Amino acid sequence: MRRESRIGSMVGVVRALAFAIAASAFIALPAVAVIIDSGDGTGNVTPPPDDPGFINVGRKSGLSVVYLRNGWVLTANHVGIGDVILDGITYSHIPGSGIQLDDGMGTLADLLLFSITPLPPIPDLPVRTNPALPTGEVIMAGGGRNRGAATDSDDPGVWLPQPGPIPAIPGWYWGSAGPVRWGTNEVTDFWSFSTLDTESFYTTFDYTTSSDHTFHECQAANGDSGGALFAKDGPDWELAGIIWAVAGYGDQIGNTSALRGNVTLVADLSYYSADINTITATVPEPSVVLQYAVAAGLLSLFVRRRSA
Repeated sequence: MRRESRIGSMVGVVRALAFAIAASAFIALPAVAVIIDSGDGTGNVTPPPDDPGFINVGRKSGLSVVYLRNGWVLTANHVGIGDVILDGITYSHIPGSGIQLDDGMGTLADLLLFSITPLPPIPDLPVRTNPALPTGEVIMAGGGRNRGAATDSDDPGVWLPQPGPIPAIPGWYWGSAGPVRWGTNEVTDFWSFSTLDTESFYTTFDYTTSSDHTFHECQAANGDSGGALFAKDGPDWELAGIIWAVAGYGDQIGNTSALRGNVTLVADLSYYSADINTITATVPEPSVVLQYAVAAGLLSLFVRRRSA
């Protein structure tokens, strides 16, 4: 049964922000970015002191993937299958190995598993199975852009021609493309909109004065694809989510989605963990990969026919 998303503090967010709900609005731009509040925005390109698995976050065609185990990587489905770079080494994808995850009732999520070869010498990454909302500070990582020039909502280049919010909301333009970067945040709540097909929670890019602000406060840029969100369950880090979308103010112009008050949507992997752990339990034989891929293709065809 699909878990009921909680409203909680989302009510206040909805009143403050006008979100674009269509998934296409979130993924129109192919950039991947984790914009950080600390320093000059170019830091955090090496593992944090309490490393959750930074080396497992890689890139595919300028977007992000996360290596799990046994040759399997996980990403947003709209990123697609392809060769990936992990820790500076390129790994070939296995054609036909892509498996789009679903909720068990025929609803496809924006999550994709596929296989690479050879096996990377990278530690296995545990996937969160606890359905409770992650608490405490989380770490988000993705192949990204550097932070650009500072701005705020009084800047006519950031907002459509109309009076901006009072007081002005600070933030940054996007900068140039950069390497994989990590930042910190806290999970705000489960995402409550049933119009999206991916079970999700979200983080909020908070003001420095907010009690929820973290030292390396971060936000994914509009179009962020396949990045990781790590959370602790007890003393151990787990992969809790895959970044797949962002939402901003209704009158906010593109390429400025790092403005504080924006949110990052993250696929809740606890909801899909049983399938993820089953599929990635072993290094797949080519026939098994084909079997999975055919099954996923038939499911996708069935869903399209039912929705037509």
